[in-house]
Amino acid sequence: MAKKEGNSIVKGTLVLIAGNLIVKIIGALFKLPLANIIGADGMGLYNASFIVYDIFLVLATAGFPLAVSKMVSASCAHGNHEEAIKIFKVSRNCFLVIGLIFTALMFSGAGLYAQWIGNSRAYLAILTLSPAILFVALMSAYRGYYQGINDMIPTTISQITEAICRLVVGLSLSWYLNRAGYEPQIVAAGAILGITAGEFVSTFSLALIHRHKMRSRTPHPKRKTQPVMSAGKIISTMFATSVPIGIGTIVISAINAMDNVVVMRRLESIGYNEQQANMLYGTYNMAFTVFSLPITIVSALIVSVFPVLSYAYACKNIARVNRTACASLRITVIIGMASAALFLSLSYPIVMLLFFRQPQAARVAAMILTVLAPTAVPITIFMLTSAILQAVDQLFAPTCSSIIGGIACLLCNWVLIGQKSIGIFGAPVGLFVCYTLASVLNMMSIGKCKDIRLSVRHLFDKALIPSAVMGVTGFVAFRLTLSSLGLLKAAFFSILVALVNYMLILFLNHTLERDDILLLPKGRAIVHLLEKLHLMNCKLV
Repeated sequence: MAKKEGNSIVKGTLVLIAGNLIVKIIGALFKLPLANIIGADGMGLYNASFIVYDIFLVLATAGFPLAVSKMVSASCAHGNHEEAIKIFKVSRNCFLVIGLIFTALMFSGAGLYAQWIGNSRAYLAILTLSPAILFVALMSAYRGYYQGINDMIPTTISQITEAICRLVVGLSLSWYLNRAGYEPQIVAAGAILGITAGEFVSTFSLALIHRHKMRSRTPHPKRKTQPVMSAGKIISTMFATSVPIGIGTIVISAINAMDNVVVMRRLESIGYNEQQANMLYGTYNMAFTVFSLPITIVSALIVSVFPVLSYAYACKNIARVNRTACASLRITVIIGMASAALFLSLSYPIVMLLFFRQPQAARVAAMILTVLAPTAVPITIFMLTSAILQAVDQLFAPTCSSIIGGIACLLCNWVLIGQKSIGIFGAPVGLFVCYTLASVLNMMSIGKCKDIRLSVRHLFDKALIPSAVMGVTGFVAFRLTLSSLGLLKAAFFSILVALVNYMLILFLNHTLERDDILLLPKGRAIVHLLEKLHLMNCKLV
């Protein structure tokens, strides 16, 4: 049984990671050309609309997908599959009403919200983005249900269709409006329309997939000893589960909105006007677009692992909870430290290549990415440890960590960005302080849990050596080949050298364990090959 569960985790994670990588590539094909089309000013308006959108989105959906996933996992753990289906149907109807309410609130007050965040020109983008709340709210029910039964394919398909629609509609409209000579705020609204259209198509595709699956599924026998919950009980349980989870998300969203206000106001306090401050904020978001890759991969891991942790905890299989939590944390640290090393060593060529039509903004974005790079470690650890705590019913611990970390971020940004010698570079420092503090608090909360025993003694030192080797070799390779190969070829060559050295040291240093590899498809064949190459010995990894 444990082996089947392990394979389920790995296959689910691989499906989501593969899907997310595809989505990330499509997203790069969208955001990178978009930044080259509309520049830092347009990107500032584009991202400003998401500050308002995130607040309404978390109010409409915060905690609900995880709550549905957790309830469905618990029902399936007890063999009550009919109850799992009823949970989905009730949650879908509930989310429809909630989504309509918050869409109307965001649409009707778009101008007021744009003034509040200190970016009045973002009004049209906020207006255009408001219908997306309804579609995302509906998707929460579908994705929560399928994550609960550990079927990651519908979620992955919906993400890919959303990304494709966003690419086609958003880029086409922004390109046309920009060529036609419209103002940046109108061009940004055109790009945002691609987001809204993508959410609609994604929701529609999920509904079609679900309808097909329900028609072709094999009915599970009902257990007479376990009656199905009533609709009222499902709603009350869903809210009781989602509120503690959602509070943390709401707080983070509110802090992000406040942070945007702080960044804009503090930049204006040191001499920038609204448009100049918006351009600097857009440059910061250009850097964060590149930085978000490890967040995407860890998000895929969390979505796959969370229902398995919930299932094991509901079955009182504490050993399985610990094994899954430890393996997930090990992978998270490896991803976080590798990403930090890559961004520290090669931020300049990466950003300059991606934003080639905005060379001035790209130079600033490259410097911001260098400062932002170390945050890859604490932000990914915080995300995973929050999911672990939520899966074992420690719902308020991540919320407290989020609040404390967010307040620290605001204070840092207020002090640092207001210094002329620091300016926008204070924002990534504040983010690092926020997630370092929050992840430490989460680890302390996990340490207090009687059921969880995470082995972290040699976790960071094993991941540090491969990451350090990757960073150093990538940096040296780029510097040695830049003059002879040029920026493009030198960048690709140095990244290849860095990754090859990283994978080699990863196995020679025994960072990955044998059991991790055995869980993979064809795991035994991979282990056998590594043993032949002397990258893994016979007893220890």
